Amino acid sequence: MSRLRFENMPGGWHTVDYTSVQLTKVSWESTPSHALAYVFFGHVNIDFDGSPTAYGPPGIQPPPDDCLGNAGNARDGWFGVLALDPNDPQVAPLVRSGRILIDSKAPVFLNQQPVIQQARNGDPKPGYYVSTTPRNWSRPLRPERRLPNYLQNMYTDSSQVTYGALDGALRALGVSMGDFGLAIRHDQNLQSGFYFADAGANKHALGECSHKVAKNLGSTRRVGVDCTTSSALWTNNFPVSFIVFPNSRTTIENLRDLSERTVEGGLHPRLAELSKAGNAEELALLMAFNEGPPKVAPDGKAKLDQFLKNPGAKPQNFATILLGLATFGFWPFPKVPREKTTPFDSPLARP
Repeated sequence: MSRLRFENMPGGWHTVDYTSVQLTKVSWESTPSHALAYVFFGHVNIDFDGSPTAYGPPGIQPPPDDCLGNAGNARDGWFGVLALDPNDPQVAPLVRSGRILIDSKAPVFLNQQPVIQQARNGDPKPGYYVSTTPRNWSRPLRPERRLPNYLQNMYTDSSQVTYGALDGALRALGVSMGDFGLAIRHDQNLQSGFYFADAGANKHALGECSHKVAKNLGSTRRVGVDCTTSSALWTNNFPVSFIVFPNSRTTIENLRDLSERTVEGGLHPRLAELSKAGNAEELALLMAFNEGPPKVAPDGKAKLDQFLKNPGAKPQNFATILLGLATFGFWPFPKVPREKTTPFDSPLARP
């Protein structure tokens, strides 16, 4: 029976709150150079861009999802919202006609100010700013159906679409836009599939996901916290393992706004294949052994190697992680459950 091989990858990998993590390659022992997946641990870095309630002017209710300070600054300009120069010859006529509404009270960064959503334009949340996503994955792709950039519906909604951001260092390892991944929360039976639809810089940064992924994992708005006291309005301090699959991208022409069912369909066969390995359980052990607070750097396969040499008690949350993997097709057991199980009635939770 084929066996899985685990190898820590060099590089200054990190996630939000974790200044150093290990990225571990998963391959077959018979073909170690061919990566089946990559695994890492950390907290989710929540991306709100594209949500119609991501940003708004001071005082708007309900409060926006994120603090406006995270959408732009005087040095870099506005980057989380659509901002325009009302004196631009191409913009001025649309401002005069009322088709574009610019917040004249907002800070002026690089001669631009944010655009406000309007009911007359069919925007979903009038009064909030138009929150953008990068032009290379704004929707739809077909030119004949392209919407004006001042409409909120032009952009992918991070509160509804399960996507992740692909760092350039991962791209160098064979992971591409459109490839699938799975985020598994350790301390609760919560998981979320995702696909890479946003592109990050080449900074070895991992774990940036859409607001929808974070909500699927149980992220909630912090009680009693606002932008005057903190820029972290949503919880993300729960343990999460990520597994991403290179060369798994869909063949669908339009990679934007994939449904959760499509993402699950992309993940299921790959996790099912891994579960056929003779040492498949070690994948869940690898994830469980990586868990720890931000001050302790996850060390990849080091603790797993120690455990295999001197077996003892399995790590905390191992059963929940295994259940999370099983939910998306990973089932290294003789019998397949007839219906979805819970941590209380699943054989995964039994000693």
